[in-house]
Amino acid sequence: MKYLWILCLLYLSCSDNKKEYEGIPSEFKNISYITTTNENTNGGFQFAYLSSGLLQDGVAYCFCLPECSRSSKTVFSLHYNDGTNFLRYKESPDNDFTYYDTSDWCIKYD
Repeated sequence: MKYLWILCLLYLSCSDNKKEYEGIPSEFKNISYITTTNENTNGGFQFAYLSSGLLQDGVAYCFCLPECSRSSKTVFSLHYNDGTNFLRYKESPDNDFTYYDTSDWCIKYD
């Protein structure tokens, strides 16, 4: 019985431990874009989530070295929660929201 208990604990500790969003949905505000910048020794990476009609060059980014790569994604609906640093977006009206934690990135949004 002791070994069964240890095996159960081991199984539970190794199970999928995805971080769930625990914020209050009403705390999200609608935004037109958000940019994320993560500078590292290889120059870094910048990514923008854009509402329809915006172009990647028309948004503000945090400073990054000239070697930084840059890409973007246009989405149907875009929201940000200042209190939790979570971004949520829908790629189309029929999709569920995808949540993304921006805590480890330098961000700018509007």
